[in-house]
Amino acid sequence: METKESKFKSGDIVYEKANPKIKLIVRLYYRRIYYCKLAEDHEKEVVFFERELLG
Repeated sequence: METKESKFKSGDIVYEKANPKIKLIVRLYYRRIYYCKLAEDHEKEVVFFERELLG
């Protein structure tokens, strides 16, 4: 469930501010948290707040 308040949508490529070399794919945005998969390893999932991501 995505809402209008989300900056990124499912499928968008984003990067973590703390480690911008690692490419992430947004899987889900729910309750102000982004659930992302690593682009290189589709099995591993990581979570971020919007302020931690770069578009």
